[in-house]
Amino acid sequence: MSYDGGKTFAVIHRELQYCFVGKKPSGTTNEVSVSSYTFDLPKDLPSSDKAIFAWSWVNASGNREFYMNCADVAIKGGSSNSYTGTEMVIANYGDFPLINEFNGNYENGMDLYKNAKRITVSPREV
Repeated sequence: MSYDGGKTFAVIHRELQYCFVGKKPSGTTNEVSVSSYTFDLPKDLPSSDKAIFAWSWVNASGNREFYMNCADVAIKGGSSNSYTGTEMVIANYGDFPLINEFNGNYENGMDLYKNAKRITVSPREV
């Protein structure tokens, strides 16, 4: 979630390693078995009419790429003036760290996520 026009993003939910396959596969696979996720927004997200929700991912095989989708959203009923979470990891893009192709090793790159710094984000209008 970003409150500064997309300059910084604090993570509100994370799905790591087996995102599209649901569990550790027996071998390398490109077959999608999970195509949707449901999660609750944290109750302590600040309210704002100008927040940006993002979903990002690093592909498991093929070209080493970083993907991201964003949406402008309004958050209503938040119970806090700020939110603290881990900073969104960016990898396989420009000068950011490279996560090697997984090739069945779903531990590749996990240190980047486990060691992501904690940041606090808040709406400009607060």
